[in-house]
Amino acid sequence: MMRVPGKGGGGIPRYSHTDIEIGGVTIRAGDLVMLDNGAANHDEAVFADPDRFDVTRRATAHLTFGHGVRYCIGAPLARMELQVAFGQMVSRFPDMRLAVPVEDLRVRSDVLTGGLIELPVTW
Repeated sequence: MMRVPGKGGGGIPRYSHTDIEIGGVTIRAGDLVMLDNGAANHDEAVFADPDRFDVTRRATAHLTFGHGVRYCIGAPLARMELQVAFGQMVSRFPDMRLAVPVEDLRVRSDVLTGGLIELPVTW
């Protein structure tokens, strides 16, 4: 669930510490680059059918919370909150279903974290 939203269109500003070549383009030390975790989370070389949401998919490492020294300190809390919230929702509303076709769901593009504009459900 954490990996799917946020495909492209944003990024985290960073400065290159050394000269590096990526895809035939040279980035010089000091150049500003935008790291797009959302695009990385949709890399077909890492994720099979990356745009498909599948709750039964085998867990794979993703970059939603960053990586290394830039890893989000709040990631464990966010994971716990999601597990509790969704666990309680499913047990309390076992008949809950999406009220519209998946294709009709709209994603926010006005914030870095994305997310759905609304999630219509029935129960």
